[in-house]
Amino acid sequence: MNEVNYGEDIALGAEAVWAVIGDFSGIRKWAGAVEAESTEVTPKGKVRTLTMPGGRSIQELMTDEGPHHYTYTLDRPDMDAYFSTVSVVPGASDACRIELTVKFTPKDPSALEATTEQLTKFCRGNVKAMKRALGLA
Repeated sequence: MNEVNYGEDIALGAEAVWAVIGDFSGIRKWAGAVEAESTEVTPKGKVRTLTMPGGRSIQELMTDEGPHHYTYTLDRPDMDAYFSTVSVVPGASDACRIELTVKFTPKDPSALEATTEQLTKFCRGNVKAMKRALGLA
């Protein structure tokens, strides 16, 4: 499985940052492109349904969670596997690091370079949106 990692140090404590970006059911606190969201507990686990511009719907299944992280997966037609992790690594009392990790396997191996570039931009954009929601951008 391939992996993209992106992170930035933040001049806020981990708890304050996690309160804004760590709620799997509250992604609209920072993700402005999400028009609506709902979460339900299913036999498979917690599923978040996001409504995107144009009415497109995305369902994400949480696969792991902890005090300062969660991981979800979703079915993508261009991927054999896709897992995304949002985490906050505590530092000093007034500092932490936001880290985003995407593990993936594209269906088309020749698309690896383009997919890696796309997912890197995705992670950078999400961190930028998170910082904006935290009043840091």
